[in-house]
Amino acid sequence: MHKLGFRNIKKKKVKIPSPEELNSLLAHYQNGRLEDAEKLAIFIAKKFPKHAFSWKVLGAVFKQTGRMPEALSANQKAIVIDPQDVEAYNNLGNTLQELNRLEDAEAIFRQAIALKPGFAEAHSNLGNTLQKIGRLEEAEASYKQAIALKPDYAEAHSNLGVMQQGFSKLEEAEASYKQAIALKPDYAEAHNNLGNTLKELGRLEEAEASYKQAIALKPDYAEAHSNLGKFIYINGNIDSALESIEKASFINPKLRSNELLLRVIQARKARANNGISVDNESNSDFDIGLKSNPLIVNRAVEAELIANLYEMKSIGLDKMITPRYGAGRWSSNYLLFEDDRSIIQTVAEDLSSIMRQAVNSDIYVDDSFFNILGAGGGLIPHNHIGLVDRDPGLSLTNQKYSLVYYLSIGNQDSSEPGILKLYDPSEDILPCEGMITIFPANRNHSVVYGGEKDRVVIGVNFYSL
Repeated sequence: MHKLGFRNIKKKKVKIPSPEELNSLLAHYQNGRLEDAEKLAIFIAKKFPKHAFSWKVLGAVFKQTGRMPEALSANQKAIVIDPQDVEAYNNLGNTLQELNRLEDAEAIFRQAIALKPGFAEAHSNLGNTLQKIGRLEEAEASYKQAIALKPDYAEAHSNLGVMQQGFSKLEEAEASYKQAIALKPDYAEAHNNLGNTLKELGRLEEAEASYKQAIALKPDYAEAHSNLGKFIYINGNIDSALESIEKASFINPKLRSNELLLRVIQARKARANNGISVDNESNSDFDIGLKSNPLIVNRAVEAELIANLYEMKSIGLDKMITPRYGAGRWSSNYLLFEDDRSIIQTVAEDLSSIMRQAVNSDIYVDDSFFNILGAGGGLIPHNHIGLVDRDPGLSLTNQKYSLVYYLSIGNQDSSEPGILKLYDPSEDILPCEGMITIFPANRNHSVVYGGEKDRVVIGVNFYSL
């Protein structure tokens, strides 16, 4: 529940709600009576349209009930009425973050901090946004600043733990999570995160206890059910694991990490029932569907597709700490295939069909995104293997593949024409328009592009099932 306070600002000739109305509205919200809070907030907003607090409550209620465009509008209205209300800026930033408008969210959180440098919540939320953008060191600094300003801020300690865990500073992450729990013993998220760290440290009984404690505190906590399911699966009980993972899916069908886990384990169980050993996931025989490494095919490019990508929200590569660098833009999230534009859906269906044929199995699309590289843009050597893929109990590395689809190759007359460099073994590929390249996700690759005309690419990371 967001913290909401009202500023008793009296303006000449502007009527304001009574203290009883404001206290009643705040009580409804704080006690979770969202329907009552919404009705009263709308009543007050109509009666006193220039009083910011009712709009701030509406923004919070709309956000909690999933009505993000309405939440955005209400939060913006609150700031227009009271440009000095830092909590309104913070709420707007959270809404923008939920909408994946990360650059806008960053700007709003920084405005809140400029208005009130000691506002710990804004520093922590800025850290959340920077983490999503990929500027991890800056995110860690924001969390530490929030803790310096408010040492008893449990959420900031837990967020710092997530960053430390991402940097493989496991003992430090454990200490941060335990500090968060000491400050807030019923903090289910911190218990769940502690379980993840303890699992990585090999302290499995403690990890299981942390997951179960998170669920006891918050029975509808999808992530904890999913993590417990993964833990049970690694320990060899596929049916009990699926029970926990399916419960997580029922609670939150949109939890992508759990969706991957569910699809993979269901497929493995089906193969086991058909007499196919699930041990094959970890050997090269499982990759037999990929006929060559890399596999190269072609698909004609629609001009409409490129035009639509330019219209979509994106982030400048100079704003990111990722393998990408230099001039160019990157899609603001990894959910390109979920965009409802008809041309995007057509491409998603076509590429999915190509991927299924390439690996000779059903697939699960993990990431879908676009890159627009300008002169001097590129990618340093990297691969697309993440933390979940490296988990030895899941053995997902040999099931994961990367696809690159070249929509526009830009200007190849330059000294750096944008050659796709693959490593282990070394191989150079000069793309052509419409070329699709598929290779194992654990194969390092890089690009340097120097052409003046933009290079436009769609990328996909997917799993064979």
